Amino acid sequence: RQESEEAKTAGPKNVEASLAVEIAAELGEGSIWDRRCKKLLWVDIYRSRLFRFEPKSKKNEEYDLSQHSVNVTSVVPLSEDVDADGDAVGLTLREGFAVYNFKTQALTRLGGDPGVGQFERFNDGKVDPKGRYWAGTITRDEHFAPCRGAKLYRRDLDGSVVPVLTDLSISNGLVWTSDAKIMYYIDTPTGQVDVLSYDADTGEVTNRQPCITGFDFEKTGFPDGCTLDKDGMLWVARFNGGCAGRYDPMTGNLLAEVRVPAAAGKQVTSVAFGGDSLEDLYLTTAREGFDDEQKKAQPLAGSLFVVPKASLQQLGAVEGQPQHHLRWSPGAENWCTVQ
Repeated sequence: RQESEEAKTAGPKNVEASLAVEIAAELGEGSIWDRRCKKLLWVDIYRSRLFRFEPKSKKNEEYDLSQHSVNVTSVVPLSEDVDADGDAVGLTLREGFAVYNFKTQALTRLGGDPGVGQFERFNDGKVDPKGRYWAGTITRDEHFAPCRGAKLYRRDLDGSVVPVLTDLSISNGLVWTSDAKIMYYIDTPTGQVDVLSYDADTGEVTNRQPCITGFDFEKTGFPDGCTLDKDGMLWVARFNGGCAGRYDPMTGNLLAEVRVPAAAGKQVTSVAFGGDSLEDLYLTTAREGFDDEQKKAQPLAGSLFVVPKASLQQLGAVEGQPQHHLRWSPGAENWCTVQ
């Protein structure tokens, strides 16, 4: 009894992440493992950079896409039947969907984008179990404060782009359960994670309701990116919280945390499993709005961090659930042309 009370007072188990890549990304985001080339894909939204990190060599490739768009906001692997070697990836730019080829450095806009407002841009995106690309937007007012008006879109296999959720502010993390029946979704300023019923055949979602609540910007940080492990537990990056938390989405309980060093600041933006068995956990960070004093005090802000398998095991955590790859619809010849 005494031990359990002490454990309750001490809070959830936690470990500190290790530095994987030291870099001053302004808004590091969008981490996802690409099993085709065994590299971690991620982006710097504000500098319009696309990265590929190879864990064994610790090399972080950098691709400047600023000539194509002011922002690159998400990245996803293509399906192996389209590109087995990992030469091409799907992207969202500020304006919408695209494909980028690492070998030729050619970028192809996919077309059919819904159009974004003056103070709106695309934000986080991921692929569902059938290979559709889902991505939402972020809207701000003239004072750069988040405001309502953002949407979550689904790019179907025939290339059509459909609005799924509306009246959002900062569309962020989304992930689907292994049985393809549930989608978890984050609109960051709501301070909660929502759960929706998902129909894999149609791509429709219904019955949206909160499943993890109680996030506070100052005390815990707000929910940002997310991913699932093989136990069905949801890892949530906490912006202004300096960590990612492992939650039971059935109860909403916080089970464990992985924290970045104090020198990395508190802006943890995305979380993704990587490695051959998805045994390691990666966290991206940011230095959004930093002044010179903050940059000096938190020099590692914007860097990429990793929590290796051994550290995750200390928390009772397990390896990740594989992410889905972007697919074509057979016969949809104009859906995209990889140049």
